[in-house]
Amino acid sequence: MQRGIMEEIVIRDVEEADWPQIKKMIDDTWGFSDLFESEGATDAALGLYFNQVLYNTSFGKAALVGGRLAGIIFGYANGELPKFRMMMEDPAAHIMSLLNMKEYERQNINEFMTKLGGAYEGLLEEGGDYDGTLDFLVVSEEARGLKIGARLWEEVKAYFQEKKARAIYVFTDTECNFGFYEHLGFSRRAQTPLTYVFAGERLEVEVYLYDYKFCVTGDLP
Repeated sequence: MQRGIMEEIVIRDVEEADWPQIKKMIDDTWGFSDLFESEGATDAALGLYFNQVLYNTSFGKAALVGGRLAGIIFGYANGELPKFRMMMEDPAAHIMSLLNMKEYERQNINEFMTKLGGAYEGLLEEGGDYDGTLDFLVVSEEARGLKIGARLWEEVKAYFQEKKARAIYVFTDTECNFGFYEHLGFSRRAQTPLTYVFAGERLEVEVYLYDYKFCVTGDLP
């Protein structure tokens, strides 16, 4: 049975029509809707978060199982032109949603965006010299166990090899399956504790910087 499902996996370019399902996968994985009372606030938070991913990314692939979106991966190689900004949602609409949110919802968005961004900047200062980044990877709950993440990694890995990348990095944390990156051959280079306070409730996480080093022709003895 599983073999038949595996044969139905199709890898293609990311399309704008994928947006609604991408948002659902992000929410299912990281629980954005738990932080907000209204659907509008959740949608705005998801849009603002994913717009940041799309702003610089130069590579994107989607995995489909039985014709349904099952996973997404995005990456950026230094010096490459962004290719997905046209998919970004109108930030003005999200700003209007922010203005109509309850105060605690605005605080939750600010808490998440500000602290996470600061943690990423600090970790990069401890990292090495990188030629690109694995910006984003998510697999739907229904498709986990089908090696979708590994298939998508092979796609972006080939892209980085084509661009002659020597090393890339990815951010992850204890809210994610960070062991997946270790399984792929990534190494943890830095980590930092992070405390969120959402409506008076504390969430403690560890944020990690992992990197992957390619064997480039000429590096071998």
